[in-house]
Amino acid sequence: MSEQSKPTVSSVTRKILMKLSNQIDTSPGKAVLAKIRHSIGKPINKATEIWSLLFENLPEEFLGKSGRASYEETVILITVQLYALYQQGLSHSVLVEDVEKYHNIGSSLRQLRKGDDTTAIDRRFNVMITSSTFEELTHHLRHLVKLLKSRSPETKIDFAKLSQNLYWFLRDSQETVRLDWAREYYKQDNKGEKDNDNIQ
Repeated sequence: MSEQSKPTVSSVTRKILMKLSNQIDTSPGKAVLAKIRHSIGKPINKATEIWSLLFENLPEEFLGKSGRASYEETVILITVQLYALYQQGLSHSVLVEDVEKYHNIGSSLRQLRKGDDTTAIDRRFNVMITSSTFEELTHHLRHLVKLLKSRSPETKIDFAKLSQNLYWFLRDSQETVRLDWAREYYKQDNKGEKDNDNIQ
């Protein structure tokens, strides 16, 4: 396999999510999303209801060995769970279409900063990005994604890029991921105002 065609966490996640997104208005599609949501909080070895979705779509090199989940399995599972949570009850796709304009999850979470007093939401964001463990990070991220859905359900997320960021967080690049997310979350537009345009 050539280096260019080697699968990435992002490309595999995008492939899985596109399959799911193409079925969001069907009964089987809604049932699959419900199974994914039901798996939230379970370790991969207990999430039997989504094994077929996950393992049928992962390349051989992403599969864990010796009964332990690989980083790739872990982040793709968590990302698919976050997608199912965010997509729940919506008839439109929550996936970013223009991936070139999208930077990272901070771009989407920036929508929570609308309004004059952002102290509480900024505190929640900072708790998330300063998490000392991956489990803590994903716990806080799940809550922020739920909050984003309740306040700004039209905001889209590039879940494939999120999976890649989570992968790098696990691979000891936490500081890079934190800084990249913070830059996008706190970014201001050219007028010095918070950039609150929806990511479409």
